[in-house]
Amino acid sequence: MDDILKIAQDCGFSVVLEGRIGTQEYNSVSGPLQALEKFAEVIRDTALQEQPRHDE
Repeated sequence: MDDILKIAQDCGFSVVLEGRIGTQEYNSVSGPLQALEKFAEVIRDTALQEQPRHDE
């Protein structure tokens, strides 16, 4: 889960730890539309890289 929060921060989102109960953390993530677009692009590119190629 830390990886996705790091990606969000790298894309321009603000990530705030709202609270912690035991080992469970509660975060808020907010930012501009451009950050969301960049985040979606990074996630899409990562997913495409992890897909096995069928032409090999």
